[in-house]
Amino acid sequence: MSAPLYRRSTALALAFGLVGLAPSAQALNILFKDIGATPMSGQQLSAFQSAASYWQSKLTDNVTVYVNVSFADLGSSTLGSTTWAPYSLAYGDLRSRLAADAKSATDATAIGHLQTGPALSFIATQPNLTTRLDNDGSLNNTELKLTSANAKALGLATPTDASSPDAVIRFASNFASSFAYARTNGQVPADKIDFITVAEHEIGHALGFVSGVDSIDFCLDHAAQCGTTNGFENEVSYSALDLFRYSAPNTLNLAVGGNPKPYFSVDGGATSVLSFSTGQYHGDGNQADHFSTNANILMAPFVHKGQSYDASTADLMALDAIGWNLTAAVPEPQSYALLLGGLAAIGWARRRRR
Repeated sequence: MSAPLYRRSTALALAFGLVGLAPSAQALNILFKDIGATPMSGQQLSAFQSAASYWQSKLTDNVTVYVNVSFADLGSSTLGSTTWAPYSLAYGDLRSRLAADAKSATDATAIGHLQTGPALSFIATQPNLTTRLDNDGSLNNTELKLTSANAKALGLATPTDASSPDAVIRFASNFASSFAYARTNGQVPADKIDFITVAEHEIGHALGFVSGVDSIDFCLDHAAQCGTTNGFENEVSYSALDLFRYSAPNTLNLAVGGNPKPYFSVDGGATSVLSFSTGQYHGDGNQADHFSTNANILMAPFVHKGQSYDASTADLMALDAIGWNLTAAVPEPQSYALLLGGLAAIGWARRRRR
């Protein structure tokens, strides 16, 4: 029986004390501190360091990301939860930042297919659960919300520091004894959940693998709590990753529910790299800030016991598209999509199940 990986969609900036670990030699530094009421063990902290070091080995951006970590009660089926500090940015400014930061073939393709002008046009869910083409130029069309870590990758100054971190990651205390905190030849015991995989997944959210579709999904049932009683037009909801959420060529689809199902594409929807999840409450049951795939993909919602893996090409491609720079190039989107199709056809992919 497997347990799901997903984070809460709330974005928060939380204040704590000084980080106690020294930065690494990599261009990207992930500094973290244990802030739990019960201190994490040395083995647990070492496992999180392994996850942080993995991302530091994959990304070359010269920024420091501050993360606080702890174990907490997350419920019966959640392995990890990440809250992150938000950074709002006008769409036109984000497009310019992405262009200025471009270094890879993925960047060039992605930027070449971004919508022009100051406002986005996309399919969106309305408060009454209907969908429409939203192209009215209101705030939700003209401004996006990034994680502060993602903003740093694009050269933006953020107010985060050691006392006000970029993200807070919590791991499920009721799974503490079910986690394997070390890998042996890249593997973990068949009856254990790989903590490093979970930690890498949660760090991926902190780095920017997030979707505003989750905010809409939640606020459909909590309008008063969200401040969206009069609708979503004057709310900044969507993320940098949402710029690559398509359901057909030239059809940016930020609706909850997924009919047709949205997919990750950096060429304007012409090529589907992988499909996305569509919403915890009004979609497929999984938060939209995940891939939805039969393959072992780090940023998918689930991980089985006995499985251990790092970021796939699709995971890295997504971070590349939203402004992070990779230490090594990934295949062109069209080539990777064909490869995935071949693997699925010959049965190499496994289905994740709750």
